Amino acid sequence: MPYLEQKFRDEVNIHGSFERTSGYMNSLKPQDFAGCLNYYITKIVKRYLKKNGKRYCVLALIVGTLICTVFELYRKVISPYEDEKIESNGEVE
Repeated sequence: MPYLEQKFRDEVNIHGSFERTSGYMNSLKPQDFAGCLNYYITKIVKRYLKKNGKRYCVLALIVGTLICTVFELYRKVISPYEDEKIESNGEVE
């Protein structure tokens, strides 16, 4: 889960230039966003691998984290959205 203590959030925001990066990402058209997000994540992961080496435990950690990120997005964003749509449009019969 991405529920970091505030001191770690501050570090990520300072060192990751989060505001600048997210501002740019938010300016993209939907058809360009996916490729840019993929590039950004891949670049972060490759830098981490360069520092920590390509070992199974490191690769498994990265893949597991990416999978958990998808689950978290689904749980916090997509599932509530689907619930709203069920409310407004009804269940699939």
